[in-house]
Formats: sequence, C-alpha cells, structure tokens
Amino acid sequence: MAESIYEDVQKLEAGQYVELFELDLSAIAGDIYYFHGYTKLGGITWQGVEYSPWPIKVDGMGMTGEGQQSNPTLSVGNVTGFITALCATYQDLIDAKVVRHRTLGRYLDAVNFPGGNPEANPEEHFTDDVYTIDQKQAADASNATFILKSPLIATDRKLPGRQIVANCCQWLVIGGYRGAYCGYTGSAYFTDKDVPTDDPAKDMCSGTLLGCKLRFGANNPLRYGSYPSAGY
Repeated sequence: MAESIYEDVQKLEAGQYVELFELDLSAIAGDIYYFHGYTKLGGITWQGVEYSPWPIKVDGMGMTGEGQQSNPTLSVGNVTGFITALCATYQDLIDAKVVRHRTLGRYLDAVNFPGGNPEANPEEHFTDDVYTIDQKQAADASNATFILKSPLIATDRKLPGRQIVANCCQWLVIGGYRGAYCGYTGSAYFTDKDVPTDDPAKDMCSGTLLGCKLRFGANNPLRYGSYPSAGY
C-alpha cells in the first residue's frame, strides 16, 4: 500500500518539510506571485508551478486559546523595493490572498532533481492555509509586514462567529479534516461511518464526537469543533 504524507510525518525521518507561498493579487486586479523562503536555493517547482526564492514567512497561524481564528503576520523581504512598489500600485495589498502550501521534499516535481523523482506526487500535501491581507503593518528598505485575516471572517463581525451546532465538527468546513484546526495527523484510518480501514483513500471523518475519540483517544484531549451539549 502506498504511504501517505500523514504516515510520513509520524516517522523520525519524514524528509524535508517544504513551505510554499502564493501572493494572489487577482482579487485586486493584479498578478499571482509564487515564493518560497529558502533563499539559498533556486526555484522550486511543485504541481507544475515554479516558486521563486524570496524572504517570506508567516507567524501565528492557527487558533487562539479562546478557540478563535488568529490573525497571523506575513513578513516579506523588500530589499529591492518590489513589495513597496506593489503596495503603491494596489493600495497596500488590502484583500490580496495569501496561501501557504505544505508538503515534503520527496513529493516535489521530478524537474527539481537531476535524476528525476519517482515519488513525485502533486496530490500529497497538507491542507492549505488561506488568508487575506487585512492591513499593512510596517514597511522599510528591508522588510514589509502585513496583518492577515481568515477570508471566512467578515471584518464587521466578532470572532469566532461560529454557529452552535451539536455533533457536527465545523473543522470539516473550516480547514478540513486533518487540517490546521482539526490537527489530526495519525496513521489510524476510519471511514465516514467510523469503521476502521487500512485504506488511506477511505479515511474520512464522520464529524461526530465518536470519530474524534477514535482518532485522538477517548481519554486524551480532543480538538472537536462542535458543541455536543447543544443537542441536549
């Protein structure tokens, strides 16, 4: 049986973890830029798209201690003045989309390797993190920083803004099963009926409290994104 990326991360030697970023200005009449933060490397090709080396990172993705979605900070190199020029043209990049892709080096396109890569698989990756730029925080001759927000959160609405639903995990919608909010990366698989399976392709969350307990363990802390007591 072919191993999946979620099995790989359980190993001590999972391979090189790779982050790739899209800065998508299409919503504000601009282009899409593809970057990676490994500035000592050349371009990295994934899913047929080349990502250029550029100082870039995002801090603070995930949830706050109160269960609210966070407002991460995007930091981008600005030594050439490129980001400053984009800000001047596109109103500080407000409402531009930022996407973080995450995979392992073993799954990158074959073109990245002199001898090819038989394990290349564009489908093997973690759930994407998608945010939009809420405001420019600062910019100087070396760096620019921006405050991000989830596109699921309206700017005039208080967080978390989640509907109270019993026995239906909302992380299936916000981030997806095995995504950043769900947090499950185990190698135990279950169908959407909570039946154990050895086939990763059939691994689907039921969205129930039982499904969460089966994966994390009934006596362990759960990251269940619902309100079981609301149904009683």
